[in-house]
Amino acid sequence: MTTLEIRDVSVIYKKLAAVSHISLHVSKGEIIGFIGADGAGKSSLIHAIAGVIQFEGEILYSGHSYHSPQEAEAIKPIMGLMPQGIGLVLYDTLSVMEHLEFFADLRGLTKDEKFYAYRKKLLHMSGLSDFTDRLAGNLSGGMMQKLSLICTLLHRPKLLILDEPTTGVDPLSRLELWEILDNIRKEEGTIIIVSTAYMQEAAKMDRIFLFDEGNIIAQGTSRALLNSIASYTYIATQDTTKNAITFDKRTYSLENLNAEHTQPTLEGLFFINALKNNKTLAPVTIEQRQTEKNIPEIVMQAKGISKYFGSFVANDHINMTLKRGEILGLLGANGAGKTTFIKMLLGLYKIDDGELKLLGKSIKSAQDRMTLKGKIGYVSQHFALYNDMTVKENLIYFANMHKIPLQTAMQRINTYAKELGFDKHMNDLPKELPLGVNQRFSIAAALLHEPVVLFLDEPTSGVDTLARAQFWQILHKLKEKWGISILITTHYMSEAEYCDKVVLLKRGKKIADDTVENLYKNNPNAKTFEDIFLAYFKAES
Repeated sequence: MTTLEIRDVSVIYKKLAAVSHISLHVSKGEIIGFIGADGAGKSSLIHAIAGVIQFEGEILYSGHSYHSPQEAEAIKPIMGLMPQGIGLVLYDTLSVMEHLEFFADLRGLTKDEKFYAYRKKLLHMSGLSDFTDRLAGNLSGGMMQKLSLICTLLHRPKLLILDEPTTGVDPLSRLELWEILDNIRKEEGTIIIVSTAYMQEAAKMDRIFLFDEGNIIAQGTSRALLNSIASYTYIATQDTTKNAITFDKRTYSLENLNAEHTQPTLEGLFFINALKNNKTLAPVTIEQRQTEKNIPEIVMQAKGISKYFGSFVANDHINMTLKRGEILGLLGANGAGKTTFIKMLLGLYKIDDGELKLLGKSIKSAQDRMTLKGKIGYVSQHFALYNDMTVKENLIYFANMHKIPLQTAMQRINTYAKELGFDKHMNDLPKELPLGVNQRFSIAAALLHEPVVLFLDEPTSGVDTLARAQFWQILHKLKEKWGISILITTHYMSEAEYCDKVVLLKRGKKIADDTVENLYKNNPNAKTFEDIFLAYFKAES
């Protein structure tokens, strides 16, 4: 029987153990998942198994033993690796079909009837059959990931290794990716190893391995792991000790609380592990700021806004409002028009039709926006940080862009560093830090000029559970203490719960616009917001 064995494997970087003496066993046709915080060791073990980095210990696959990348070469023909990052293995100027031809040639595949039949099947499973002539650069993020996956599957690998394949991918595309994986493992008997930041996906795996500081600290089926933390999980309550964490309508505590227990989620594993290691969420202590006067009740109002790229309609007559002190979640599948909409608000894209008001001012020209520039903060989907500058140097640079006097800038930088919990990293380079820390000082950079409205485009994509929990604490403190208005896009459906209102976009059109409470009332069978999201999208199909 085909198996994969990991025997006492360690990965060392600069005398630091990224992975420490890990052993595990995987059987034919099994899907196992690696979950854990940023820097916990998931990717390091994945790269060791894939034979692309040096490691200590032994790995055996189907009777072949290897101790190094050189020895792993023997099984590379039957192995598939999809690295982390949307479209990382794709070329913008090649079409979908050209990619499949390229990867077939790269693998030296014989193009016979079986090959063409299998390629047709992969295109059908991925929903790309009607897009074979489209360039990769014109695909949505979800379509890019599905193309990356079928390119990785083209040579029928028996060992498939996927490093966070769905990060930044919408729930609908994630569901389709998992249908492909389930089909492949059943039909081909493929062993599949997946790391993920989405806990809903972990429930689809046969076994889950929880990583922390290079070690596996928990493993088992989804049900077994949930049962292991059930006694620590309560309905969110104010009756807590200092050794408790509240997130996602639940309070996690190692001590008995005067509250009802509730159904745990897999995200709770991270919180319980943190508590057992005497860790809690870094406190957010944003100071009260005097609310700026003359801010209108409606901060942003879009009436019939549209954007066209040739014959393609990216945004189709969208109406939307953002109120003062409100958090508005903008959700939708990859390619639904979320980022395009935000770029029109910012003036990065011209508005082709409709009307826009920001902070009570009708926006008709670039000059109109320039007068409001000091009141708007923005964190893009891929926030631009300079990797050869320290965190402190980056923030000083952004302060200079806003022409903030150096003394004032340094006061704000030091205050935000302490309040947002990255003061220990001021002299570090961004590339040396986890995504969660980079995310915090990206927020600080957007706040330096003290805006009254924030536009955030998928700021938590790829960020681990603990860091996301802390991030949302920050947003709610900003709303509470500063009265700031926030428009945020996200693919984590649990984050919709923390918004005052949610707008759903599909193919450039608005299909829902309501409070979270009302959306649940309209979908009484929904247990999670992901259920609501999928219900609206399937109803509109």
